[in-house]
Amino acid sequence: MGRVAALSLHRPRRPDGRWDAFWRGVAHGSLREPIIWDAAPGTGNEEIRHHLQTMAALMDTSLPVVDLGCGNGALSGRLAGIFPSVVGVDVSPEAVAAAHAAHARIPDLSFRSLDATQPEAAAGLARELGDANVFVRGVFHVLSRRRQARLAASAEALLGARGRIYLVETNVPGSALSYLRGLGATGERIPGPLRQAITTLPKPGHFGAAQRARVFPARRWTLLAEGPAILKTVPMEPGGPPGSIPAYWAVLAPRLQTSGNHTSGKVSTRW
Repeated sequence: MGRVAALSLHRPRRPDGRWDAFWRGVAHGSLREPIIWDAAPGTGNEEIRHHLQTMAALMDTSLPVVDLGCGNGALSGRLAGIFPSVVGVDVSPEAVAAAHAAHARIPDLSFRSLDATQPEAAAGLARELGDANVFVRGVFHVLSRRRQARLAASAEALLGARGRIYLVETNVPGSALSYLRGLGATGERIPGPLRQAITTLPKPGHFGAAQRARVFPARRWTLLAEGPAILKTVPMEPGGPPGSIPAYWAVLAPRLQTSGNHTSGKVSTRW
């Protein structure tokens, strides 16, 4: 779509700068459309309920959890319902400020600005927390391969001996055009939340089983469960239903953790 190509020219060049510019625009009112990846509200939301149920079943919920790429903390607050403490981490100081403001009253929930693609920064947090679980929603798919590997190394440092990582990422079949059409874009019109994302944020990508196997190789990681998912977005039109993006989820543990007491085979579940 020529319209999409024209909009994408307005994206900030520096990847991390895109996120801080985005959250600054949201905070200051220059970006007024709903944030596209925000899950549909309500305690009965199927996507969020699935994440929480899977984590409760497959993670040690006596450990803290780190929400990597927490944004405005919308999901960090939900994690506080099943973990004793939650630390939301984001590369954008503007996002962290928004998360603090929105969730100041939730006990044992904190936020900090940290570049999780820098393993040495994650190692410092790991020394502070001890073993922890990690939750990642929609971060790997927008990173380069080099930064994906770094984020996985940071997660490994945070997990220690007992933690596990739960990730859920977009995994739309076909081209980027399929992604856009699935969210209501046509040759004549692009919905407001989608247009805002195209203009301001990194291009979304695929992250399914093949990408997970590359980023989390079997020599270092044990795959405990995986399956397809649907990522819920805000409605693309006022008053409309939430958008739906095909996605992939997985739960993994560092290989050294499970070599002595778990089998290395995977359990595949579907939702």
